[in-house]
Amino acid sequence: MNNQTFIIYLISFLAAVLAAFCLSIIGRISRIGHDLHSGVQKVHALPTSRLGNLAVVIGLSVGYFSATQAEKELALRIGGLLLASIPVFLGGIIEDLTHKVSATTRLLLTLASASICYLVLDIGVMRTDVPPVDWLLALPAGNFLISLLVVAGFTHSVNIMDGFNGLASGLVMLTVSGILAMAWLVNDQLIVKLCYLTLASVLGFFLLNWPWGKIFLGDGGAYLLGFWTVELGLLLVLRNPEISPMAPVVACILPLTETLFSMYRRKFVRKHPVNYPDGLHLHSLIYRRLLLNPGRDSTHQQINNANASVALYLWLPALVFVVLSFLFMKDTHMQLVLMLCFFAMYLWVYKNLVRFRSVRWLVRRIRDPDPTLRK
Repeated sequence: MNNQTFIIYLISFLAAVLAAFCLSIIGRISRIGHDLHSGVQKVHALPTSRLGNLAVVIGLSVGYFSATQAEKELALRIGGLLLASIPVFLGGIIEDLTHKVSATTRLLLTLASASICYLVLDIGVMRTDVPPVDWLLALPAGNFLISLLVVAGFTHSVNIMDGFNGLASGLVMLTVSGILAMAWLVNDQLIVKLCYLTLASVLGFFLLNWPWGKIFLGDGGAYLLGFWTVELGLLLVLRNPEISPMAPVVACILPLTETLFSMYRRKFVRKHPVNYPDGLHLHSLIYRRLLLNPGRDSTHQQINNANASVALYLWLPALVFVVLSFLFMKDTHMQLVLMLCFFAMYLWVYKNLVRFRSVRWLVRRIRDPDPTLRK
């Protein structure tokens, strides 16, 4: 890393920090972009601005303008991704401001961004090294349709993980760090620089989001980061055929697993539409079963501490699989084994949380002696 590129990352980070700080202050004195303090998925103590997404966008945009002179190839890629992300970002931020954008509309805007990347930037799924899927890719328009599915799926998965301080942004930084490590090992400097810039911009927001929850990522930020991250993973595989296409998938396995299981749970267990909101995500169960005692009145500080602690329970397993995806990044068969291992671990943990069979040392909430107060 030379001095010029380091300065680009530093400026992006400082711009994101300053923007997040200013937006958090604006959020205190006005209700612009405030989160709705109601609903089954709302767990924070006080209404808070959801416009932290602007801090990430400002960080990325400042990085783009800073790179136009010294790093023209980097600037070209950043600019292309920023333009492609406009539809998906707009759908999310308008929802943050109005709470009136339907899930269907946001999905269509996500597909629009994915289409721009595929048709204009030539970023999509061209191979998976998994024969049944590669057969589908060989069909007419197979690459295009599967690219839309993959991008929309991961983009939505990051939004599902949003809701607890630092959870979604922390998982994105772990995934991007895994992509960075893979790119570094094969000496793909463009992907390395894109990842560094992404980490700098997200970290600027993260410092105001975790653990204090001064500002939230919002739908705009969750959709943007999900879209941006999956495009980095696709670009990595396109530029480096020696890397297994499944390696980036394993690097972000937690959000993907949560999304797939949530769809199954809602449709086949609870008999609801797949986009029906509920409070039964794994991270929600960790919050209510391990960290916050619903049978007791808690102070705002206790609620915030429990909120911030959820991320700690999920960052560690996510980090383990990011490292494993890197270690076996050229072996598709091993990546598939890792997926199965994670699915099995996820289901075991989820089943035990649902049945109140948590490992005792994982429980950090204040216990109530009256078991009838448990919910």
